[in-house]
Amino acid sequence: MNKYYEKIDYQLLNKKTTYKGKRLEVEELNYKNPRTNQTIYREHVLAGNAVVIIPETDNKEFIMIKEPRTPIGKTVLAFPAGMIEKGEQEEESAIRELEEETGYRAGKIKKIRDVYTAIGYSNEKVTIFLAKDLVKTHNHLDETEDIEVLKIPKKEVRKMLDNNEIKTSSEEIGLLHYFLYEDK
Repeated sequence: MNKYYEKIDYQLLNKKTTYKGKRLEVEELNYKNPRTNQTIYREHVLAGNAVVIIPETDNKEFIMIKEPRTPIGKTVLAFPAGMIEKGEQEEESAIRELEEETGYRAGKIKKIRDVYTAIGYSNEKVTIFLAKDLVKTHNHLDETEDIEVLKIPKKEVRKMLDNNEIKTSSEEIGLLHYFLYEDK
């Protein structure tokens, strides 16, 4: 942790859970700011932590998935991803999600970034991994997943990134990191 990411000193006055679902929880909170003595109201979406995996083939391709995303009403191109299950380490989750969604197992996996997706209202942290030395197995989709697995040349993905055709934050951050630091 660096000096700009310090624990806040707000005093929690009260908190109540207003919604608890299968995947997320919503809380309403009031804090006291000790510097201004003001009460601050917040709503937090507690979403848990997730992983995103950038699978890179030996043939200069990325394995990506095409998946419907109901909150935006669109099918999107993304990397395999999923929630970290209770008791699971980030890397274990990345290896599991990659194989579940794409049917590929990583020989090498490397953590490249941690990002908070929406710090204004959510605690969700996404850890981005790069996966290499892929071996084809078979996927194990959850019953609600509707995924098409694609192999897309890295040059084509780079072009989509440059043309603002990649719209999801984790993919954009992961690809920017990849093309800046990993693609050597």
